[in-house]
Amino acid sequence: MYPILLCSVVALGIFLERVFAYRMGRLVPRGLVDALFSVEKDLKAVERICSRYKTPLSRIILAGARRARFGYEEALVAMESVGQHEISVLARELRVLSTIGNIAPMLGFLGTVLGMINAFSTIAKVGTGRPELIASGISEALITTAAGLMVGIPSIIAYNFLKNKLDKVSAAMEEVAIEFLDRFTGEE
Repeated sequence: MYPILLCSVVALGIFLERVFAYRMGRLVPRGLVDALFSVEKDLKAVERICSRYKTPLSRIILAGARRARFGYEEALVAMESVGQHEISVLARELRVLSTIGNIAPMLGFLGTVLGMINAFSTIAKVGTGRPELIASGISEALITTAAGLMVGIPSIIAYNFLKNKLDKVSAAMEEVAIEFLDRFTGEE
């Protein structure tokens, strides 16, 4: 039960931290977007604006701004490369949440097996004349299975919720980045 309890605490911590981290206003700050589109093809001004914001979007835009003088395709490749890295960094904790969602039920099933071994060991020692002794082993088995599922199912739900949230934020960042690229390289 202790590993299952640990999994539940870690999963809850990751979920709460990622809900905060994936806020649209934090990753796609309105101030950054407004400031970027208020300058007219001044890539030095764009670099200054991006340096004030420490967000994945500002790093993506900065990569494009630094490569914009080489043309649309070059800037796009730079932005895609940085964007993939930034999304990978944002998603790293999700892998832990997914892993917890998969191993918590397995830990519960391990408890089931150990509980059944205990129950059969008791039968071997005292026979079938004392059902209360056998019932405790079976009860242990069922409790660990339930606990594993009670941690695993919400973890998978939380993973999918956060993955969808990250996908939406990623799409919003991509939209801003492409609009920036279209405006600052002059291509549509």
